[in-house]
Amino acid sequence: MQVVSPLIVAALALVEPFLSVDWTSSDRQGVNVIVPGLRGSVQECLAEGNQARVRFEFRLCRKRGAWLDRCEYARSELHTVEYDGITETYRVVSDRYGDVSEATAVGVPNREEAAEQALRTENLPLSFLVREDPEILGHPGAYLSVRTIFRCKGASSRTFAHLSRFLTLGLVNVVESTSDWEDFSLRPEAPEE
Repeated sequence: MQVVSPLIVAALALVEPFLSVDWTSSDRQGVNVIVPGLRGSVQECLAEGNQARVRFEFRLCRKRGAWLDRCEYARSELHTVEYDGITETYRVVSDRYGDVSEATAVGVPNREEAAEQALRTENLPLSFLVREDPEILGHPGAYLSVRTIFRCKGASSRTFAHLSRFLTLGLVNVVESTSDWEDFSLRPEAPEE
């Protein structure tokens, strides 16, 4: 019989989830999304002098008993980070597509703080995600589905990226890494996945 080391068990308990959602209020009408799973990749990209892009994609869905889940079209928010040699700061630009406000840009003094800002989106109202079915927020089987797409711009040439996609018939993307959709229940009484 093998005995599992207590050190391994402790290490597994400390593993952060790839993506997590913090609700902005108890009525769960808005969310903050954090992606600790990309922290190392973004910091490495910035350390190499490249531009890091993190795109968040959000959609509201509802479970259906005898059919596939019904999901609204996804909305997205793009965070771009790059080093500005003139101001000697990292410039973080955030733009939520489909809203009325303009993109925001801030200067951040160090790489770790810039990476943290790129890996979180704050105060996303769920009403912004509703498009064709406003009743979806009240549905008992409703959930929020989130994924991220990361790109380190400048890490590989455009020609290499196009050639690799062509040779693999579009199956391999060396430029972007896309996470799986992760689901979070909208009901306070239901446990989050």
